[in-house]
Amino acid sequence: MATQQDFNEALLKLAILMYRIDGKIRLNEQELLDEIGDQLDWQGVNSITAVQNQALADVRQAISSNQVEGYLTNLKPALQFNKQQALDTARELMQSDGEEAKQERQLYDQLLHLLMAD
Repeated sequence: MATQQDFNEALLKLAILMYRIDGKIRLNEQELLDEIGDQLDWQGVNSITAVQNQALADVRQAISSNQVEGYLTNLKPALQFNKQQALDTARELMQSDGEEAKQERQLYDQLLHLLMAD
C-alpha cells in the first residue's frame, strides 16, 4: 500500500511528465509545477529538489524513447493513494497555459483510464 510520501513523489513525477509531454515549457506551467511542489508535505529521505531533478531526467528519457505509457504505469500504485488529486493536478497542468496540446490530452486520458480501471 502506498504512503503519503510515495504519493507525493509520484504526483511530482506526474506533474513533470504532464508539463514536459508537449515539448513546450511555458512560464505559467513552471510556476504551477513549483506551486504543486510547495504544497506537498514532503517527508522524503531525498530532498524534493533531488526527486525533481531525477524525475526530469527520467521523463526526458521516457519521452525520447517512447516509453511514456510505461512510465505512467509505474506511477499508478502510488497515484492510487489519492486518484482524484492526481487527476485534478494533471487537468490543472493540462489547462494552465490556455491551450490543450494533443499530447497532454492523450496523457490525461491514459491517466484517467489507468486510475479508473480498478
